[in-house]
Amino acid sequence: MDSMADLNLTQSRRSFIKAAGATLLAGTAAAALGGCTAKGKEPNKNNFAQSIGEIDWDEETDVLIVGGGLAGQAAAATVATEGNGAKALLLEKGALVLGDGDSPFSAGRVLWTDDEHAEGFRQYLYELRGEMDNTPDAVLDAFAEGIHENRKWLESLPGFKEGYFKATEHFHPGTGDTCYPEYAELPHGYNLGVLFFNDEKYDHVIKFVNSVIADDPNITHKLNAPLTALIQDPESKAILGGVYTYEGQTVYVKANKGVIMCCGGFENNKQMRADYLSAATARCIAGRMNTGDGHYICARIGADMWHMNSCAGMWTSVSPIEGEDVTMRTPKQYGITVAENGRRFFMDWDSDHEHDWEVIDQNPLNINVGSRHGHMQFGGEWPHLPMPKTTWYILDDEGYKKMMAYSTAPNFEPSSEGYGFTADTIEELADKAGINKAELVKTVEQWNKYCEDGYDPAFFRPAKTLTPIKGAPFHACHCSTTMLNTDGGPRRNEHAQILDLNGDVIPNLYSAGEFGSVWCDMYNGGGNLGECCAFGRIAVRNVLGIA
Repeated sequence: MDSMADLNLTQSRRSFIKAAGATLLAGTAAAALGGCTAKGKEPNKNNFAQSIGEIDWDEETDVLIVGGGLAGQAAAATVATEGNGAKALLLEKGALVLGDGDSPFSAGRVLWTDDEHAEGFRQYLYELRGEMDNTPDAVLDAFAEGIHENRKWLESLPGFKEGYFKATEHFHPGTGDTCYPEYAELPHGYNLGVLFFNDEKYDHVIKFVNSVIADDPNITHKLNAPLTALIQDPESKAILGGVYTYEGQTVYVKANKGVIMCCGGFENNKQMRADYLSAATARCIAGRMNTGDGHYICARIGADMWHMNSCAGMWTSVSPIEGEDVTMRTPKQYGITVAENGRRFFMDWDSDHEHDWEVIDQNPLNINVGSRHGHMQFGGEWPHLPMPKTTWYILDDEGYKKMMAYSTAPNFEPSSEGYGFTADTIEELADKAGINKAELVKTVEQWNKYCEDGYDPAFFRPAKTLTPIKGAPFHACHCSTTMLNTDGGPRRNEHAQILDLNGDVIPNLYSAGEFGSVWCDMYNGGGNLGECCAFGRIAVRNVLGIA
């Protein structure tokens, strides 16, 4: 028996609408797709269609782009500049013209490389993938070519002027900075550059790319317009268009050339964080609209998923005890981080990216420590680690003052206003914070001995980060598990085409950016925005047949 028929025996079996909330058969049940129709407004007539041929499309475009972050806007800019008159509809789920995902809240840095170092960068991508082996060479090759093109492409866009961005080169040892290259120990690490916009008007790459599409007559950009379904031909499996809501109405849009999914990650979906990351309690810095809608939509038309455990996380940073807010990073060299049992449990010099540049080129990768977008050395490898729901950053008063004076310090008083506790003794501090008192006292005593010796035999923190905890008052700053974004999603090939569970292309369906990103293991900063630009172009060129 057809299990689909069990949903509603009166429905047609000619299924072609797969919605985000449920798998729907065409027919009267499709009215659920328009279930949010505003009071007094009629549901869309297409909700009751029994076949593809019965759909009377509300709109038509050449390219439907879903997601208005940098990937979506780079795709739209490619249509505008290379599409030879092709039209694109860019849908953004939220209300921000620059997108409500991670792009506008990121540092804005974009990876690039030059002719001389392009091959070395490609090899670096292979090294970052390591033995994870689920992003094929062909995909990494296409990505490497895209990174190689990024700088020239941005410079070629209409309105670009010299001086809009600063481009740095990290092509030889001694030129490293923060996370460029993030894994400098790898043989081909020094083959990349990073660029960031610093113009008064365009202080972020997405602002400049948005200027390219803002007034282009071939680009329609809609806000508060979430996609709710893809429409798939049941025989050819080709994607014919999509369904979205806009101003209280359900809209069916036909995509003559294809659909590009640029929906970002799922970091703000608690259930998905639990299922794929073991991080239900993690707090996310941005991407409030990144709730996995596109993942569900693509799953229901048969898309395969890859490296759903890949993300930028987990590190710990100061946060209010109650609520979901969290800071980007906390200077962690001025004390120690403990769990509720009063013990250190990991290498707790763990801001979002920390390098000891004095030794990074001297030691192998499996010896160095740090936190690289939350990935930390664990048994010689660099995974992201599951973290307790609550941790405490323990400092003495001198360390606390140094932390608060640091450029990346939280913009509030962590030991007050619901962010932590202050006490004259470690015992009293433990009582206030609910930490095991005896264990915390022993941990602090042991830590101070490490500081005197200049060596941390427990977790091998660099000597320059060994700050003793001796001078009252003492502070316990509440910290939460912190993350930026996820990289898992629909599996794509080198042409940006989304693949099904058999490894076959789903016709007319593409992806770009963090939505099924190429990053499967170790990640290099600037790589997500670099990928947004690279695969945004790759997707459009293949959709339009101009690759």
